[in-house]
Amino acid sequence: RPAPIWRGKIFMEQACSAPGPALTLTSKSGILDVERSKNVFESTVCVKKLQNPQNLFRLPALLLVWTLLCACALPGAAAKEDGSLHIKLGIATGLREAPAAELDCAWDDSWFAGDPGTYDSGLARAAMALSAAAYEGEGDPPGVRQALEDLGFDRVRSYNYHAAALSAGKTAYTFGLKTVLDEAGSLVHLAAVIIRGTGSYTEWAGNLNVGEGRDHQGFAAARDELLANLDRYLTQAKVTGKDRETTRFFLTGHSRGGATANLTAARLTEEKNTVFAYTFASPAVSLDGKEEGYQNIFNTVRGDDLVTLVPLGGWGYRRYGTDIPLPVPGDEGYDEAFKAMSKAYKDLTGRSYSVYKDPSAVEDMTASLGRLAPDVKRANLRLLSALLTGDLEGVSALVEADPSGAVSLGRAALEISAVLTPLLQRERPALTSAHCMAGYLCWMEAAG
Repeated sequence: RPAPIWRGKIFMEQACSAPGPALTLTSKSGILDVERSKNVFESTVCVKKLQNPQNLFRLPALLLVWTLLCACALPGAAAKEDGSLHIKLGIATGLREAPAAELDCAWDDSWFAGDPGTYDSGLARAAMALSAAAYEGEGDPPGVRQALEDLGFDRVRSYNYHAAALSAGKTAYTFGLKTVLDEAGSLVHLAAVIIRGTGSYTEWAGNLNVGEGRDHQGFAAARDELLANLDRYLTQAKVTGKDRETTRFFLTGHSRGGATANLTAARLTEEKNTVFAYTFASPAVSLDGKEEGYQNIFNTVRGDDLVTLVPLGGWGYRRYGTDIPLPVPGDEGYDEAFKAMSKAYKDLTGRSYSVYKDPSAVEDMTASLGRLAPDVKRANLRLLSALLTGDLEGVSALVEADPSGAVSLGRAALEISAVLTPLLQRERPALTSAHCMAGYLCWMEAAG
């Protein structure tokens, strides 16, 4: 494991109550256990005024100790006095041909002293980088765990990074905890919640199975499981009482992870917590989704990313918070932004960004879905979802339970074979580029 990140100052004082030179490692909240802490802290050297010649021999030894402490600083992270730093982190790109990459990430603790309802492009880029890091590694996710530790988070813990949990419909995520200054200059806890998605554009078909409640059934179940573990995590970390009331939450995720982050941030916001939430490529999540009252949730989306359009808006589904649209063809300045994005994408992945062969492809796909399912009540969305995802056992079970569904099945099969399947096959590379983590990262860089 890397050494803790140490940020230090030397204070030479004329007077000290100690009988000789003393080296004290402190934080604003007290003495730190050097062996266990991974948080950024200040080191203070208190040197007694030289009153006799013997102290001249102590000073070089003291300075030697200080030099050794500085040498333990993490080489991959450059910390500054104001709490900002830069790290390198491993990410997943979402591309089969070039699945991994390394990315520079800037971070600033002062982001969390500001208004969570004000969009911060720096925090947004860091959030997208951490969302991409959440995909890096299987079983024990080294990408996001290492990134959070490098950023000074302690008690980093991951959940559900194993096949059994994911197959049960759970979402994988990682928690971390550190202290930051609030707007009044007081120390408060910051809890990071980094949620992994599926990363594939093909998840849109599974998102059709919205369930019976106001919130999307699958995303809501993932939210509830996460919140239960978050409560236990904070309690075990002894973040309770007043400390819990002042804790700030930072949530992010991409794709399905973005949907879970959106619903989780909405719930925490409703409970009067201070929440900074940035989601990416999130599907619509709820019939109650709205912007008013949730201005602290920012959802970066592309209009030609199919995943962000399902469940359909025509069914009444929305995201909580404010959508931040990335450039699409027809927008002012699109050509220049596309050129910058394409270069960044090539530099990051070694691959070219794929565009749609038919500019109206995504619009045609959503229109086809609208014909198959004009509204949630009239459509057998479970059947449609099973059919589109290739779940033949699910199709058989649904038709057996409701024989009239065979008629719907026949109509759906005709529409899918005539419209959706050809479009999906022809536009597969562009659908991937529009939804993948590398695409979002590079579009955000180009858009500024």
